[in-house]
Formats: sequence, structure tokens, C-alpha cells
Amino acid sequence: MIDTVILTIPEKHTTFIKNSGTEWNLFAKFGSFTKHIKQLPTAKRNDGVYRPRVTVITRGKDRFLKIEFSIPKLIFENNVDEVTEKDFDKIINKLQLRLRDWGIIIKRKNLKASEVTAFHPSKNILLSDGYTSSGVIKELNKINLTRRMDLTKDTFRNEGQSLQFYTNSHSLVIYDKIADLKKPKSRAIDKEKTLKQTSLFDVLDKEEHMEILRIEVRLSKKVKMNSLLQKLGYDKNPTFQDIFNEEICQKIVSTYWQDIIAEKHLFLFSLANSPTDILKKLMQKYPTMKPKELIYLIGLQQLSTDKAGIRDLRQIVMQNANDRTWYRITDGFKKLNGLQALSDCHSWLGQVKQQIEEFIPLKVHHLLCKEK
Repeated sequence: MIDTVILTIPEKHTTFIKNSGTEWNLFAKFGSFTKHIKQLPTAKRNDGVYRPRVTVITRGKDRFLKIEFSIPKLIFENNVDEVTEKDFDKIINKLQLRLRDWGIIIKRKNLKASEVTAFHPSKNILLSDGYTSSGVIKELNKINLTRRMDLTKDTFRNEGQSLQFYTNSHSLVIYDKIADLKKPKSRAIDKEKTLKQTSLFDVLDKEEHMEILRIEVRLSKKVKMNSLLQKLGYDKNPTFQDIFNEEICQKIVSTYWQDIIAEKHLFLFSLANSPTDILKKLMQKYPTMKPKELIYLIGLQQLSTDKAGIRDLRQIVMQNANDRTWYRITDGFKKLNGLQALSDCHSWLGQVKQQIEEFIPLKVHHLLCKEK
């Protein structure tokens, strides 16, 4: 449901224990802005326990505590298992306990009412029918993106095991969850693995045909988070308790998947790639369209589904064209997508759609029981 969350709490709602064995150290200072961090004693740093990251920030007269952590790692010690709304009290209890390790005491009511500045709604998708996460990601790499959200240089990484659609304020990250468990920190998408999470790879990798596709929306800036929540019909400036809501998280993941992937790109994942079959479909869908335009659309479809897809096509076209020319070409994608039904696409699309709609939490022990 949610992985990472960043909370902020005013200093007046926070008690710092003196002589707790951890000291605040100045990390950054710019004018009236300061940032202090803590470092745990060596024994606690090496005990394998997952703890939140804490920072004290002063901005002018305001002073507050920033808490950043992965919710499933906090209570399950991994983020293959997914949390539900029923876990909220358990999360608050565990968060209080782990904050004490830092010498910090915060009341339950203040943790629940803490301000959310960023959070990552997510869904782990269990693939079937022989589809692999890396295979799905390779297909997704073919899509076309708008000017508002473009690909970073390192977006298609790790031999096709991860894909990221990125801007400074938000991003959609899709990756092979099982393969990522074994990667070193420098190459992994999830860079804060727990000991238990690392050991999960050995267990899950032994299960034949176990493929988990991770879809994660990272709302990294508060302005973007608030605008999205309002667009979906929710209040801005949510508290921790407000955003710990399955409906909100499901809608966000679904919105990103539909807007960026499914709504405009079904034709890329069609089972029917024969030019003749496509011509027949186009003639049925657009009976008044001239033969010349029909043939143009068939060529566009063939080029778009080849190798790196629309991204590759765009790079070639833009060598001898401008943005205006390219965005006229994209009108053809709309026509191609208009004749495509989900039922005529590879079944992994339906699997993703169904599991996002149902939003049933994935649990490791359920996976292992099913395999047996």
C-alpha cells in the first residue's frame, strides 16, 4: 500500500532524552536554515534492526523533526510484504519504539497527526502465464512520454530489470522486485535493504516461476502531492493517519498506471502485429479513412513496436524534425490505440490491471504456500 513516508513534527510535540547515547551533529547550515542528524552507537548500527532516519531542521523561527522510513520494513523487516490499514496501530507502536533508540519520545496522537511531506504508494504484482518482470519492463520501455514527464538517462537499467519515469517532483518506478533483492546498494532501486529482506532472495529465487513486478509512485515534493490529492478528491496537507488509506493509495497507483502506460499505449502490446490484420482492424474502425493514411498508420505501428519502440523512433525522427512535427505524429498513436482492446493484448496487462484494482496485499508466506 505505502512504502516510504516522510513525516514532520513540530519540536513542541517532541521530547529529546538527554544522555541517550546519541548526540545531534550539525550537518548543514545556510543562513537561518540548519540541519542536525544523529548517529547511533556502533552496537546498534550493526544489530540488523531497521530504524527510521531522523533529522532536526531549523528554518527561521520554526524547528521540527523530520522522520523518514519504509513502513513495511519497520514492521515486517522487508517490503515484499505489503501493509494494510489494519496494521496502523502496530506501525505507530513500532515507530515509537524505534524512535526511542534515537532518544526521541513522541506521543501516539502526535505521530498520527504528523504532517506528511512525501510518500510512496506502491503495489507488488505477481505475474503468471510465463511472463517475467524483465520481459514486461522491456515492453514498457517502448512507450511515449509527454513533455511533462520524461525519461532520465539511466531510466532503463540493470539489463532491463528497472524502469523509471522521472521528474523532480514525482516519479513512477517499475522494477523486478526479486532481482533487486540481490543487487548491491550501488545498483539496486531499493537501497536500504534489511538483513531479512536480503535473505528473502534465497527463498523466493528457489521458487520456480516466481515473478514480482514492483510498481511504485514516488511523490517526492509536497506541492505535487497536494495537487494530486485534490485532483483525486481528497484534502491537501494530509496527516499520517489521513494518507494511510488503501483507497487513496490504490487510486494514485491506478492513476499513474493508466495515464502513463495503459491509456495511450495498448497498441504497443497487441497480440496481433501482422500488417494485414492491423489494416483490417483500421478499416473497420475508420471506414472513411483514405488508403494512404491507413498505410501510414500501419507503418507507424510497425516502427513503434520494433526494438526500443516509440522512444527509439522519436530519437531517429528528431534528427531531421522539430517538436511540432513529432507531436503531429503522436496523433497517429491515438488512432492506433483507439482500435485496441485490452482483451487483444498480452495477458500481463490484464494481470496488472486486476491486481491494482483489487489492491489485495501481497504476503511472502502466501506466495510460498501457493507454490507448494
